[in-house]
Amino acid sequence: MLKIDLHIHSILSGHAYGTIYEIMKYAKSKGFEMIAITDHGPGGSALTSRSHFMMGSRAPKDYEGMRVLWGCEANIIDGDGNIDLDEFAIKQVNFLIVGLHTETVYKDLGKDKNTEAIIKCFNKYPIHCFSHPATLYYDYDVEKACQAACDNDILLEINLTNLVRLERGSRKMNVDNFKKIVDVAKKNNKKILVNSDAHFLHEIGDDTVLGRFRDKLGLDDSMIINNFPEELNEFIKKKNDQKV
Repeated sequence: MLKIDLHIHSILSGHAYGTIYEIMKYAKSKGFEMIAITDHGPGGSALTSRSHFMMGSRAPKDYEGMRVLWGCEANIIDGDGNIDLDEFAIKQVNFLIVGLHTETVYKDLGKDKNTEAIIKCFNKYPIHCFSHPATLYYDYDVEKACQAACDNDILLEINLTNLVRLERGSRKMNVDNFKKIVDVAKKNNKKILVNSDAHFLHEIGDDTVLGRFRDKLGLDDSMIINNFPEELNEFIKKKNDQKV
Protein backbone atom coordinates (compact mmCIF):
# COMPACT_ATOMS: atom_id res chain seq x y z
CA MET A 1 0.00 0.00 0.00
CA LEU A 2 1.18 3.47 -0.85
CA LYS A 3 1.84 5.90 2.02
CA ILE A 4 1.26 8.94 -0.21
CA ASP A 5 -1.81 9.18 -2.48
CA LEU A 6 -2.53 12.49 -4.18
CA HIS A 7 -5.60 11.67 -6.29
CA ILE A 8 -8.62 10.91 -4.11
CA HIS A 9 -12.27 11.83 -4.70
CA SER A 10 -14.88 12.58 -2.07
CA ILE A 11 -18.64 12.42 -2.28
CA LEU A 12 -18.58 15.91 -3.77
CA SER A 13 -17.29 14.49 -7.06
CA GLY A 14 -20.78 13.06 -7.56
CA HIS A 15 -19.68 9.48 -8.19
CA ALA A 16 -17.46 8.83 -5.14
CA TYR A 17 -18.63 7.66 -1.76
CA GLY A 18 -16.52 8.90 1.14
CA THR A 19 -16.77 12.21 2.94
CA ILE A 20 -13.63 14.26 3.43
CA TYR A 21 -13.38 13.30 7.10
CA GLU A 22 -14.03 9.61 6.35
CA ILE A 23 -11.19 9.73 3.81
CA MET A 24 -8.80 11.36 6.27
CA LYS A 25 -9.72 8.93 9.06
CA TYR A 26 -9.29 5.89 6.81
CA ALA A 27 -5.96 7.06 5.37
CA LYS A 28 -4.61 7.83 8.82
CA SER A 29 -5.65 4.37 10.05
CA LYS A 30 -3.59 2.85 7.22
CA GLY A 31 -0.47 4.80 8.15
CA PHE A 32 -0.47 7.35 5.36
CA GLU A 33 1.99 10.23 5.43
CA MET A 34 0.18 12.51 2.98
CA ILE A 35 -3.02 12.57 0.92
CA ALA A 36 -4.73 15.01 -1.42
CA ILE A 37 -8.49 15.44 -1.77
CA THR A 38 -8.85 16.14 -5.49
CA ASP A 39 -12.51 16.46 -6.39
CA HIS A 40 -13.50 17.13 -9.97
CA GLY A 41 -13.60 20.74 -11.11
CA PRO A 42 -16.91 22.62 -11.43
CA GLY A 43 -16.99 22.45 -15.24
CA GLY A 44 -18.28 18.89 -15.34
CA SER A 45 -20.86 16.67 -13.68
CA ALA A 46 -19.37 16.97 -10.18
CA LEU A 47 -21.28 18.49 -7.27
CA THR A 48 -18.47 20.95 -6.67
CA SER A 49 -18.62 24.68 -7.32
CA ARG A 50 -15.99 27.38 -7.41
CA SER A 51 -16.75 28.11 -3.74
CA HIS A 52 -15.74 24.56 -2.79
CA PHE A 53 -12.18 25.14 -4.00
CA MET A 54 -12.14 28.63 -2.50
CA MET A 55 -12.29 26.95 0.94
CA GLY A 56 -8.69 25.81 0.53
CA SER A 57 -7.31 28.33 2.99
CA ARG A 58 -9.64 27.02 5.71
CA ALA A 59 -9.49 23.31 4.89
CA PRO A 60 -7.52 21.03 7.25
CA LYS A 61 -3.87 20.67 6.29
CA ASP A 62 -3.08 18.11 8.96
CA TYR A 63 -5.01 15.18 10.38
CA GLU A 64 -3.35 13.65 13.43
CA GLY A 65 0.09 14.17 11.90
CA MET A 66 -0.86 13.21 8.34
CA ARG A 67 -0.46 15.99 5.78
CA VAL A 68 -3.63 16.81 3.84
CA LEU A 69 -3.67 18.76 0.57
CA TRP A 70 -6.76 20.57 -0.70
CA GLY A 71 -6.71 19.80 -4.39
CA CYS A 72 -8.67 19.70 -7.60
CA GLU A 73 -8.81 17.47 -10.65
CA ALA A 74 -9.61 20.26 -13.08
CA ASN A 75 -10.97 19.90 -16.60
CA ILE A 76 -9.57 21.35 -19.80
CA ILE A 77 -12.61 23.07 -21.27
CA ASP A 78 -11.60 24.32 -24.72
CA GLY A 79 -9.05 24.25 -27.52
CA ASP A 80 -7.12 27.13 -25.95
CA GLY A 81 -6.28 24.94 -22.98
CA ASN A 82 -8.34 26.86 -20.42
CA ILE A 83 -9.51 24.98 -17.32
CA ASP A 84 -12.61 25.24 -15.14
CA LEU A 85 -10.88 27.09 -12.29
CA ASP A 86 -10.02 30.78 -12.46
CA GLU A 87 -6.68 32.19 -11.35
CA PHE A 88 -7.86 33.19 -7.88
CA ALA A 89 -9.43 29.79 -7.19
CA ILE A 90 -6.24 28.06 -8.37
CA LYS A 91 -4.33 29.95 -5.68
CA GLN A 92 -6.55 28.38 -3.01
CA VAL A 93 -5.72 24.77 -3.85
CA ASN A 94 -2.53 23.00 -2.77
CA PHE A 95 -2.48 20.36 -5.49
CA LEU A 96 -3.74 20.83 -9.04
CA ILE A 97 -4.33 17.87 -11.34
CA VAL A 98 -5.48 18.55 -14.90
CA GLY A 99 -6.68 16.39 -17.77
CA LEU A 100 -9.32 15.82 -20.41
CA HIS A 101 -12.63 14.35 -19.25
CA THR A 102 -16.00 13.48 -20.69
CA GLU A 103 -19.21 15.01 -19.29
CA THR A 104 -17.67 18.47 -19.47
CA VAL A 105 -18.09 21.38 -21.85
CA TYR A 106 -15.04 20.23 -23.83
CA LYS A 107 -15.82 19.27 -27.42
CA ASP A 108 -13.69 16.69 -29.21
CA LEU A 109 -11.43 18.53 -31.68
CA GLY A 110 -9.67 15.53 -33.16
CA LYS A 111 -6.28 14.07 -32.24
CA ASP A 112 -4.06 16.98 -33.30
CA LYS A 113 -6.20 19.76 -31.81
CA ASN A 114 -6.81 17.80 -28.62
CA THR A 115 -3.04 17.43 -28.25
CA GLU A 116 -2.60 21.16 -28.85
CA ALA A 117 -5.21 21.97 -26.20
CA ILE A 118 -3.33 19.89 -23.62
CA ILE A 119 0.01 21.49 -24.49
CA LYS A 120 -1.47 25.02 -24.33
CA CYS A 121 -2.92 24.19 -20.92
CA PHE A 122 0.41 22.94 -19.60
CA ASN A 123 2.13 26.10 -20.80
CA LYS A 124 -0.43 28.26 -19.03
CA TYR A 125 -1.04 26.98 -15.49
CA PRO A 126 0.99 25.93 -12.39
CA ILE A 127 -0.12 22.30 -12.64
CA HIS A 128 1.26 19.61 -10.36
CA CYS A 129 0.12 16.48 -12.18
CA PHE A 130 -1.17 15.32 -15.59
CA SER A 131 -4.28 13.29 -14.83
CA HIS A 132 -4.28 9.69 -16.16
CA PRO A 133 -2.31 10.35 -19.38
CA ALA A 134 -3.02 6.81 -20.62
CA THR A 135 -6.80 7.33 -20.55
CA LEU A 136 -7.85 8.69 -23.91
CA TYR A 137 -11.41 9.89 -23.37
CA TYR A 138 -10.55 11.98 -26.43
CA ASP A 139 -7.81 10.89 -28.79
CA TYR A 140 -4.47 12.70 -28.44
CA ASP A 141 -0.78 12.05 -28.91
CA VAL A 142 0.28 10.56 -25.57
CA GLU A 143 4.01 11.03 -26.17
CA LYS A 144 3.68 14.69 -27.19
CA ALA A 145 1.35 15.45 -24.26
CA CYS A 146 3.67 13.72 -21.77
CA GLN A 147 6.68 15.53 -23.22
CA ALA A 148 4.87 18.85 -22.75
CA ALA A 149 4.21 17.88 -19.14
CA CYS A 150 7.90 17.16 -18.57
CA ASP A 151 8.87 20.43 -20.29
CA ASN A 152 6.66 22.28 -17.79
CA ASP A 153 7.78 20.24 -14.76
CA ILE A 154 4.38 18.55 -14.40
CA LEU A 155 4.33 15.07 -12.88
CA LEU A 156 3.10 12.22 -15.05
CA GLU A 157 0.62 9.94 -13.32
CA ILE A 158 0.39 6.18 -13.31
CA ASN A 159 -3.27 5.78 -12.41
CA LEU A 160 -3.92 2.59 -10.46
CA THR A 161 -7.65 2.56 -11.14
CA ASN A 162 -6.96 2.52 -14.85
CA LEU A 163 -4.36 -0.21 -14.51
CA VAL A 164 -7.12 -2.26 -12.89
CA ARG A 165 -9.38 -1.44 -15.84
CA LEU A 166 -6.61 -2.50 -18.22
CA GLU A 167 -6.20 -5.81 -16.39
CA ARG A 168 -9.94 -6.41 -16.62
CA GLY A 169 -9.81 -5.99 -20.38
CA SER A 170 -11.23 -2.50 -20.86
CA ARG A 171 -11.12 -1.59 -24.53
CA LYS A 172 -10.37 2.02 -23.52
CA MET A 173 -7.08 0.99 -21.91
CA ASN A 174 -3.89 0.17 -23.83
CA VAL A 175 -0.73 -1.03 -22.09
CA ASP A 176 1.40 0.73 -24.71
CA ASN A 177 0.08 4.10 -23.55
CA PHE A 178 1.13 3.36 -19.96
CA LYS A 179 4.57 2.35 -21.22
CA LYS A 180 4.84 5.60 -23.17
CA ILE A 181 4.38 7.52 -19.91
CA VAL A 182 7.28 5.67 -18.30
CA ASP A 183 9.48 5.97 -21.40
CA VAL A 184 8.96 9.75 -21.68
CA ALA A 185 9.68 10.19 -17.96
CA LYS A 186 12.90 8.19 -18.31
CA LYS A 187 13.99 10.18 -21.34
CA ASN A 188 13.54 13.41 -19.37
CA ASN A 189 15.02 12.06 -16.12
CA LYS A 190 11.71 12.65 -14.34
CA LYS A 191 9.97 10.71 -11.62
CA ILE A 192 6.38 9.47 -11.86
CA LEU A 193 3.55 9.93 -9.38
CA VAL A 194 1.51 6.81 -8.63
CA ASN A 195 -2.06 7.60 -7.56
CA SER A 196 -5.15 5.55 -6.84
CA ASP A 197 -7.82 7.88 -8.27
CA ALA A 198 -9.87 6.42 -5.42
CA HIS A 199 -13.64 6.78 -5.42
CA PHE A 200 -14.16 4.29 -2.56
CA LEU A 201 -12.26 4.18 0.73
CA HIS A 202 -10.80 0.71 0.14
CA GLU A 203 -9.15 1.93 -3.09
CA ILE A 204 -7.06 4.59 -1.36
CA GLY A 205 -3.38 3.77 -1.72
CA ASP A 206 -4.00 0.21 -2.94
CA ASP A 207 -1.14 -0.41 -5.37
CA THR A 208 -1.55 -4.19 -5.58
CA VAL A 209 -2.08 -4.07 -9.33
CA LEU A 210 1.17 -2.17 -9.89
CA GLY A 211 3.26 -5.19 -8.98
CA ARG A 212 1.76 -7.11 -11.87
CA PHE A 213 2.74 -4.40 -14.39
CA ARG A 214 6.13 -3.14 -13.16
CA ASP A 215 8.27 -5.25 -15.47
CA LYS A 216 6.03 -4.72 -18.49
CA LEU A 217 6.11 -0.96 -17.99
CA GLY A 218 9.79 -0.78 -17.07
CA LEU A 219 8.90 1.00 -13.84
CA ASP A 220 11.08 0.62 -10.75
CA ASP A 221 10.93 2.06 -7.24
CA SER A 222 13.59 4.68 -7.99
CA MET A 223 11.23 6.33 -10.51
CA ILE A 224 8.24 6.61 -8.17
CA ILE A 225 8.25 9.98 -6.42
CA ASN A 226 5.86 8.69 -3.74
CA ASN A 227 8.94 6.91 -2.36
CA PHE A 228 10.74 10.23 -1.88
CA PRO A 229 8.53 12.41 0.39
CA GLU A 230 11.06 15.21 0.83
CA GLU A 231 11.54 15.57 -2.92
CA LEU A 232 7.78 15.48 -3.48
CA ASN A 233 7.13 18.10 -0.80
CA GLU A 234 9.77 20.36 -2.31
CA PHE A 235 8.19 19.93 -5.75
CA ILE A 236 4.74 20.84 -4.39
CA LYS A 237 6.13 23.89 -2.59
CA LYS A 238 7.95 25.09 -5.70
CA LYS A 239 4.79 24.84 -7.81
CA ASN A 240 2.67 26.62 -5.22
CA ASP A 241 5.23 29.40 -4.88
CA GLN A 242 4.67 30.12 -8.59
CA LYS A 243 1.09 31.13 -7.78
CA VAL A 244 2.03 33.93 -5.39
